[in-house]
Amino acid sequence: MKRFKKGTILLTSILLMIFMTMTGCSGNSSSNSTSSNGGDNASGGLKPYEVVMVYPNAPQKDTALVQDAMNEYLKKTYPELNVSVKLNPIDWGAWTDKTNLMMASGEKFDLIFTANWLNFQQQVTKGALLPLDDLLAKYGPDIEAVEKDYHDAAKRGGKLYGIHTHQELGNPQGLAFSKELVDKYHFDLSVFKSGDIKDLEPMLKVIKENEPDVTPFVIPAYPLDAYYGNGSNDGVANVAVLPLDAAPGNEYKVVDSYETPKYMELAKLMNSWFKNGYINKDATTAGLDNWKKFQAKRAFATMADMDIIADLEIGKAAPMPSKSTSTGTDIIQVPLKIDRLQTDKMAAAMQGISKTSKDPERAMMLLNLFYKDKNLLTLFNFGVEGKHYVLKNGQIALPDGKTSDSVGYYPGTEYQIGNQLLNYTRVGEDPNKYKNYEQFNKKVAEKKSRVFGFVFDPEPVKDIMISLDNAKKQYDEGLKSGQLNPEENLPKLVDKMKAAGLDKFMAEAQRQLDEWRKANNN
Repeated sequence: MKRFKKGTILLTSILLMIFMTMTGCSGNSSSNSTSSNGGDNASGGLKPYEVVMVYPNAPQKDTALVQDAMNEYLKKTYPELNVSVKLNPIDWGAWTDKTNLMMASGEKFDLIFTANWLNFQQQVTKGALLPLDDLLAKYGPDIEAVEKDYHDAAKRGGKLYGIHTHQELGNPQGLAFSKELVDKYHFDLSVFKSGDIKDLEPMLKVIKENEPDVTPFVIPAYPLDAYYGNGSNDGVANVAVLPLDAAPGNEYKVVDSYETPKYMELAKLMNSWFKNGYINKDATTAGLDNWKKFQAKRAFATMADMDIIADLEIGKAAPMPSKSTSTGTDIIQVPLKIDRLQTDKMAAAMQGISKTSKDPERAMMLLNLFYKDKNLLTLFNFGVEGKHYVLKNGQIALPDGKTSDSVGYYPGTEYQIGNQLLNYTRVGEDPNKYKNYEQFNKKVAEKKSRVFGFVFDPEPVKDIMISLDNAKKQYDEGLKSGQLNPEENLPKLVDKMKAAGLDKFMAEAQRQLDEWRKANNN
């Protein structure tokens, strides 16, 4: 065995004592994470760490190339963080099953896109996400600079589990049309000043009778979620809502959204349209992209979130720049409703940190960069300049001879992470898009939901909520797409939800809402 000199042994012993003293004093100061110092090594620097980013997206040929470019940029610009990224996009059709498996198996990953419409509640309930309060306070100054007033919607049990993308405060919903077909049949879109989707039916009939290769009304677009849900109710929790047309004295009485007359009315309308051949038969196919049908000129109309443009008004037709650009065909939009300020909107696009992260501090450090660094955002959202895009008059354009399908990287992820108002606009979009957002946000903020700021605590009924979601899965898609007769199937759904504990859940929602109103003098 090789012998050590006495001086070497003494020096080693002293260094070991110093190291043990330092680690003993520092302890584990973060209750949110598995490490206390962002992966510090003995010399005081940060050890190399790879942050795995998981998000829903169609496969992109050049994801690895963009990942390399992001890592080169991070190494050059933020060497003190010693962080790299691994991009792990998951196709929309496989998202739920695959992420559930990743969480159940304990697979290591760090940042994950999450939303109240994409299993956020279940992820929190199952303990798959870490609380972020301490991490945000220490490592998220640029997040707090723009988002500090919008965290409540992502809190559960008083702890924060998601970081909201800084973006528009609401979504106007309405109809999107093929301009070519609107012009061909001289459709008068001013009828939609009523804000009523039923006024679309005569146009669908014309398209059905005269355009055999065109789907009159393309789903998935979920008009019952967007147009009905946000347009008819103030959300409380899950299926518990406050209808806007509630009778005097019942304004704060929670009801099951599936049992309201308005839901039945719209479900019957969708079913009628489906029977008449107005709605595509593949509407419930997982991962179906309705805009691909517009791109192929096989669609006439759909329900969608509207582009936020200057002078946005209900029933006022205008070009829809974002979808015209992405589909390569002219799209017209007609808003049917404009959001009120809803707590749930603040949980509609978020980033969470997985409980399997080996360095949650570094994950938060990286996330914070997306709220201040336009270059990093541009790499993730648009790819490598010169290969995936060029700048023309300060806007993103495709390189000559390239399309969104052939360019290799066209993810459309701008809404998923960071400060969206830092992003470039695309050629074809209004260059003032984000200024329009600021004007729109002021308009939305003036019309608050009756229960803005209320966040339901699911803990007392978390098992019931899982059972309710399982019951809804059997019927929800079929009802929204018109494939199920609501007069036959809606009572079956309600019965299954009652068997799953609906009444107990509704009582708990009412109790929490009453207590919140009392505490807030509402």
